[in-house]
Amino acid sequence: MQILFRELIEKDELFLNDVLEKSFNFDSEVAFGKSIRLGPPGYDNGTLSKKIINSDSFTTLIIIADQEECGVLVYTIGTPNIVNYFCLDPVFIGKGIGSLAWRKLEQEKKGIWQLETPAFSLRNHFFYEKNGFKKIGEKTYESNAVSFIYRKIIKDV
Repeated sequence: MQILFRELIEKDELFLNDVLEKSFNFDSEVAFGKSIRLGPPGYDNGTLSKKIINSDSFTTLIIIADQEECGVLVYTIGTPNIVNYFCLDPVFIGKGIGSLAWRKLEQEKKGIWQLETPAFSLRNHFFYEKNGFKKIGEKTYESNAVSFIYRKIIKDV
């Protein structure tokens, strides 16, 4: 399977919004049942997509597997580098695309990588641990929502 990235452009806003909404809804429904839909503020009404597109600090890539756009990878370069959003349309989950995309990014961007993922998202925990991330902490928000913080160091070989 061939994985490519291309930079997100403004005309991709609907695709970005669709992937964010489907991905967050899928995770929350797996954890809590069909009618439960949770995600970061604005994930389901376009506000988050606009924030991502209009931010100068984010690098936003469309993930393409075998010529089909299937997800997004949004990150910030710094110390550490931050994975802000790594989302696949749920129809592409479980096919190895996420791991291949992560390995491709690792080849291109070395350094310390860190991310947060909801405590309830066991599928995400498995994915990140399988790809070499270590859980380094937890964060609790005012709404009593909890997220886990993961980190990975990628060195030049």
